[in-house]
Amino acid sequence: MIADTSNRRYELDWLRVLAILLVFLYHSTRFFNLSDWHVKNSDVYVWVEIWNVFVTRWMMPLFFMISGSSLFYALGKSGGWKRFYTDKLLRLFIPVLIAAITHGALQVYLERVSHGRFAGSFLDYLPTYLTGVYTGIGLAGSGNFANVGMHLWYLLFLFGYSLACYRLFVWLKAGGQKLLERITNILILPGINLIGFTIPLVLMKALIPPAVLEVGNGGWGFLYYLWFLIGGFILVSNKRLIQSVDKQRWLFLIIGLVLSVSHLYLLFGVTNPALKRESGAWIASLFSCSSAWCWVLAILGFAIRHLSFDHPFLRQANEGVLPFFIMHQTVLLFFGYFFVQWEIHDALKWLLVLTVSFVVIVAIYMGLIQRFDLLRFVFGMKTSHPFYRIFQKNFALILLPIIWLGLSVYAGVNQKEVLGQERFPIALEYNHRHDIVLNAGLIADQSSTGVQVVEDQQASIGRAVELSSGGMQHIAPEPHVYF
Repeated sequence: MIADTSNRRYELDWLRVLAILLVFLYHSTRFFNLSDWHVKNSDVYVWVEIWNVFVTRWMMPLFFMISGSSLFYALGKSGGWKRFYTDKLLRLFIPVLIAAITHGALQVYLERVSHGRFAGSFLDYLPTYLTGVYTGIGLAGSGNFANVGMHLWYLLFLFGYSLACYRLFVWLKAGGQKLLERITNILILPGINLIGFTIPLVLMKALIPPAVLEVGNGGWGFLYYLWFLIGGFILVSNKRLIQSVDKQRWLFLIIGLVLSVSHLYLLFGVTNPALKRESGAWIASLFSCSSAWCWVLAILGFAIRHLSFDHPFLRQANEGVLPFFIMHQTVLLFFGYFFVQWEIHDALKWLLVLTVSFVVIVAIYMGLIQRFDLLRFVFGMKTSHPFYRIFQKNFALILLPIIWLGLSVYAGVNQKEVLGQERFPIALEYNHRHDIVLNAGLIADQSSTGVQVVEDQQASIGRAVELSSGGMQHIAPEPHVYF
């Protein structure tokens, strides 16, 4: 039975709000995990890395599942291709374009300064912004221009995938309705649903070259997210399938916990991780794909059971989730850049970053963005002034993507001029009076500059390098001593 699109599913609204808060919490911990980020604390922690790995298995898949489910209901009132395209461009693409030419620059600047790739003020950095396209943290060839708006890559890919799937989704709700119903009737069966949603991800890994499939963000390749979007559309298309997800929520949760614990143990809990062997890529992929859908289905099931209700707060929060998402990483990085340099306990640093950023984001939204049409427009919200209808005209719908593409091409042409390209942030020179060389065969016990090897049972080989004197907690653009 095809689901009724006239009734709003409030659990999807609640999930959207909670997912935005989750990604805010996740990014607030990125200062302290092992993996590199735009700004890092001097001390990092394995347990934070474990939390990050666990969350990335299902966080962005949950986002795309919610988006796919919302598209099922949105298409019932889309009003045709042009209106659908216009709505998605104004809500999803405009914030990416604005971020690319405004606060995306601030994020890249903070990364460059904190990683020792630039020394100077933000105003000094701005003339170099359109030199090279930014492709990632520390990646060779990465430029400065954040054409996807840094963390707003999600909005850009959601925009592209929504347009790409429009004809398919319209057909599935009309001429292909019987086929959709047959598929969903099979997915109702216990066990089949998890296998059915997981198999396409495994097939993608088997058929698509890694050089293409592994390009991504948020813990997954970008192409994987296309299936999570389609899967979300399928999930809510059948009332019986929705009911089966509700009934099996505990089963999905238990299986998800078992798979996640097993996956994390293989990554962090053994001396010679099994996932680093030749077959490890497939083992990791099976764990990731299965656990992702387990958590997505479990979360959806519990939301159906406990969050299927309206509330005045929900209406206000649902309107503000997009501006909150757009602002959150820029604000976190801005305050985090200063807080991680303070000589206070790391837990207090994190608490300050979390609370101060949250308060500032909410204050900006309620005090400025919510009140002024110009800010509502650039943050993807609905506007009331007739002036903004000009952006629904054909020339604007074509011109705005051309501007974004033109800026990207211009930055790409200037790739060779990017600061720090094709070189290390320090000179490759060795001075035997000041520097020591560390390798597996020969290692110095003590140097005159305070670099020494110490016993450390938490290190992978039982030893670690320690700066006993003269060490700096942050990377310097031109250090006097390095090893």
